[in-house]
Amino acid sequence: MAMGRHRGRRNKAHDGAAEGAAASPPSEPARVKHDNAGTSSGKPPENRGPGPAIPWRNVALVMVGVAAVVVALISSYSVALGKPGARHVPVAVTAPPAVLAKLDASPLLKVEPVPDLARARAMVEDRSVYGALSLPPGGPGTLLVANGGGHAVETILVQLGQQVARTGGTTLRIVDVAPTSPNDPSGTAEFYCIVFLMLGSAIGATVLSRVIGPVRGVRGPRGGAARLGLMIVYAAWLSVVVTFFADVVLGDLVGHFGALFLTLWLYSAAVCLAITGLSALVGPGAIVLILVLICLGNPSSGGPVPRPLLNGFYSGLNPVMPQGAALSALRGVQYFGGSGIGAGLVSLAIWAAAGLILLGAAALGWPHRRAVAQA
Repeated sequence: MAMGRHRGRRNKAHDGAAEGAAASPPSEPARVKHDNAGTSSGKPPENRGPGPAIPWRNVALVMVGVAAVVVALISSYSVALGKPGARHVPVAVTAPPAVLAKLDASPLLKVEPVPDLARARAMVEDRSVYGALSLPPGGPGTLLVANGGGHAVETILVQLGQQVARTGGTTLRIVDVAPTSPNDPSGTAEFYCIVFLMLGSAIGATVLSRVIGPVRGVRGPRGGAARLGLMIVYAAWLSVVVTFFADVVLGDLVGHFGALFLTLWLYSAAVCLAITGLSALVGPGAIVLILVLICLGNPSSGGPVPRPLLNGFYSGLNPVMPQGAALSALRGVQYFGGSGIGAGLVSLAIWAAAGLILLGAAALGWPHRRAVAQA
């Protein structure tokens, strides 16, 4: 009887297990639920609803902003370059007192009296003046010009010199003491190098900063020191390419390749560091500096219109903006044996130092620390 009870309990347990097995269906792979509006509504995916609305306010702001930038560019370039005129162009003059007084009274010239033609030539060559006029009491006159200092200035001085010579009943011999390259007689190649090197430097610095990401400390692969080294290398690469193409391939530049490269390298590095430092500190807001360089730096550079022919505002910007400083230094290297390049190099060094300071501030976490302190 005990055996029967034991067998009954075993059969009952077996039947319970069987019922449990029958009640639970075989295990299947977990099914992933898809939130598909098309399938739930019975419509194909291409017939879904309209989706989120277009941010028309942002679209309008972008359109207005771009139009404002275009208007600013047109205004800046037309004001600076649309109506150039000679304003107190420095000229060395050796002539009789009556002629000297007449030239000195002209608002077009700033007359520097000199004793002889040799002294006048020295002043043109060291860039103290843009030209020199010698009118001896008897015999033909001599006009010294420097086409490398600005083709438009040379043209105006030739016209004025010929007019003075005709008034005095004499002839005029014209001597160019700083001729430009035969491949670029108007001397515009260096201006194009400056403009497009600025664009390449600014765009490259912006894109590289975006690719690398935010500055993380002073050291490390994404630190301030690494970014500084990258910008210097990038500026060197861009400058050697521009120098080789403009000097060797086209033959438009005049001067030693190494001196030309070093000048352009300092200029490119100054722009790269300024953009990189500001971008590291304020992010995309650094585009404002690029727009300032394009709107104000290019027309005040002295390229298409030399500095003596610009109005007061743009003439004052010329030695301050990197384009004007670089173009002045580049012309000094090309045509004047390095004379008069000091001010331009100092200006570029200041731009580079400012960018380095901004980059250092970002690497040290200055904006974050200031925000925490204020909180």
